[in-house]
Amino acid sequence: MGGDLSGKLPALSLAGRPAYFGARVARVEDDRLLRGGGSFVADIRLPRMVEMTVVRSQFAHALIRVDVEPARAAEGVIAAFVAADLVDVEPFPDFIPYVKPVRSFPLARNRVRYVGAPLAVVVGEDRYLAEDGAELVAVEYDPLPVVGSTAAALDEDAPRLFEDWPDNLIVDFPSSSPEVTDAFETRRVVRGRFSMHRHGGVPIETRGCVAEFRDGRLTLHTTTQSPHITRTTLSYALPLLERDIHVVTPDVGGSFGVKAHVYPEEVLVSWLALKLRRPVRWIEDRGEHLVASCHAREQTMELEAAVEDDGTIAALRCHLLHDVGSGEIFVPGINPTFVTAGSITGAYRIPLAECSITEVVTNKTPSGAYRGFGQPEAYFALEILVDKIARELGVDRFDLRRRMLLGASDLPYANPFGGIVDSGSFAEAFDRAVDRGGAAEARRRAEYAVDPNIRVGFGVATYLEGTAPTYFGTTGRWTSHDSARVRMEPDGSVVVSIGVTTAGQGTITMAAVLAADALGVPIESVRVESGDTDASPYGLGAWGSRSTIVGGGAILGAAGLVREKVVTIAAHLLETSRDDLEIEDGFVLVRGAPDRRIALADVATAAWVRTMDLPTDVDPGLEALVTYDPPLIDHVPDEQGRMNPVATCANATHAAVVKVDLETGRADVLDYVAVHDCGPMVNPPIVEGQVRGGVAQEIGGTLYEHLAYSDDGQPLAASFMDYLLPTAVEIPEVVVDHLESPSPNTPLGLKGAGEGGTIGPPAAISNAVADALSEFGVEIESLPLTPPAIRAMVAAASGAQA
Repeated sequence: MGGDLSGKLPALSLAGRPAYFGARVARVEDDRLLRGGGSFVADIRLPRMVEMTVVRSQFAHALIRVDVEPARAAEGVIAAFVAADLVDVEPFPDFIPYVKPVRSFPLARNRVRYVGAPLAVVVGEDRYLAEDGAELVAVEYDPLPVVGSTAAALDEDAPRLFEDWPDNLIVDFPSSSPEVTDAFETRRVVRGRFSMHRHGGVPIETRGCVAEFRDGRLTLHTTTQSPHITRTTLSYALPLLERDIHVVTPDVGGSFGVKAHVYPEEVLVSWLALKLRRPVRWIEDRGEHLVASCHAREQTMELEAAVEDDGTIAALRCHLLHDVGSGEIFVPGINPTFVTAGSITGAYRIPLAECSITEVVTNKTPSGAYRGFGQPEAYFALEILVDKIARELGVDRFDLRRRMLLGASDLPYANPFGGIVDSGSFAEAFDRAVDRGGAAEARRRAEYAVDPNIRVGFGVATYLEGTAPTYFGTTGRWTSHDSARVRMEPDGSVVVSIGVTTAGQGTITMAAVLAADALGVPIESVRVESGDTDASPYGLGAWGSRSTIVGGGAILGAAGLVREKVVTIAAHLLETSRDDLEIEDGFVLVRGAPDRRIALADVATAAWVRTMDLPTDVDPGLEALVTYDPPLIDHVPDEQGRMNPVATCANATHAAVVKVDLETGRADVLDYVAVHDCGPMVNPPIVEGQVRGGVAQEIGGTLYEHLAYSDDGQPLAASFMDYLLPTAVEIPEVVVDHLESPSPNTPLGLKGAGEGGTIGPPAAISNAVADALSEFGVEIESLPLTPPAIRAMVAAASGAQA
């Protein structure tokens, strides 16, 4: 809490009757963007600005010698550097004690570990001249054996990616439970081994950054989800104090986790700006993005269930194997697997579980964050296993889920790993999705009944989405809080400065809605500042479906303090009791006496300008800074390894209807239903957009997208010619149905909604495809479900039957 407002933090509430909360309000940021008024990193032009290009490795694993002298002599080249020139730059910090230290450096030092690793930088008067210079950089490679898969990494004779490591394990987290072992000894066991392939966020805007050093301060404009974390990280890597680093995030064209990391290029342009005393810009091209920005998801889940006679799960046991690529990324890309582990029991009443984790380094692009962050992997395995249990025991797959779903009487519920489920609408969401999806299935079966090559199937996935988590397991440094500053100006308008950021997901509208309703002002009078470390209070940014809960909590807290002071001043000016006042439509009113009122502008003028009108015990000013940290979050596990890592959970059930062409193997999603519960919705259209966008992304991840590699570590998808993205033609109309079960532990009962759309599609679509191909006995265990993969599964199953 800052400014001159002190005392106990008021209840995190709205002022009275909300005018905007829950209404279908148009997003306040859209007019500017739709008119072409957006400002992205690539739009930035500074006097004397030069362009950086990066020379990248063509080998997956090699010793290197890099000579930049030919580039330095090229026309239009300002400078060229290799790792040895960065004498005052430190490696990215290794904060997590159970993760082997990588000591990642912005440029490769003597050795490369993936195709796309940065070897050198060339700076030119423009991008074309810099690219020409980069082509002159001479690189000698002494190839080393390539570790191209998890199996290869685990081989006891495998080459070591890091010479001082005894093996290629970056994380090894065993787990055993005597209770789980006992449960498996006395019950039927159903097993599966499920693999999710490597793919990623691929935002419409690639990464980019512009750095300028002026008047003793570095200003970095960069595409990041967390500008304050970026600033702090730069202070570890560069010879600058954090006070002398200013990070600005302008408009961002999508992030999806890709931009949650701090990348070498952000350090490099900053160091070059210091070195050259000229602004330096770097804009990633799409080929660079596909080989040098983080990948995600490549995980294998060995999952087995000890089941009762009716199919309900008494215990789960799993082992997770994750390929994190070379591991040379900050923050480390290891934590999605821990989220998979904590999510593996889902929304079901499963009393016992254990999960061990093995994460290995390979000669691939580093793996990191992607929307869903380990949860799509968990439910892909769990929901397919539930269908398999139903088949093996001869029970109805929907009835089996109903028997296991958490109910109101179970809440609050602690899962076997310590995660707390405080609220939810599990059975209602499930039944609605099954009803609507079942109706669509019947319609589609009738539609395609005459085509002998088409099979129609129906699948579901039900899940929890942990929202507003701690960041400590991911970073080893930052936790879960965020901040907001609310200031009412002398004319009664409002400025809200927030630590959470936006990449197009509607955060600015969320902040404006909460502030407007909390202060009783028109939404048009609210301006929101975000993404600037000088203007915004320290915050952790946008990730983990946290912005509405944590950022909203801070906004409500700060606005509540401002509101309290407004009422105090107004009561003095109106010569009435505080208890008789209410705020509405820009005025402070005396209840029952509508003629007795004062404009907020007059109150604010007294606070800032005519301070002699203030009560004697009230200081000038009308602003507050609040930092909000959700309750009940654990940052480290207890002695049993249990912890509650999130503020609350959203829940949903997704239902997919697909058709499969037996001749081509092509699967198409015909109908998709998402029954989603994120508690009270600040803005329903934003939630619908979040869900539909997430579904579209993981339809792509399930059926089309694949960051594949050859055996020698060469990426096979370095352009959109090879990395297949779905278009609007491949995405069906996604029906979104809302439920609202408020959390008892968050402001206004809010829950997050940012990642839920991505969690259901891999499982729901896979179960639908398996249902469509049930006559062949097909069991889906790996993604993507491309036409060749589906044809191979049908052929293998048919051969096994024969």
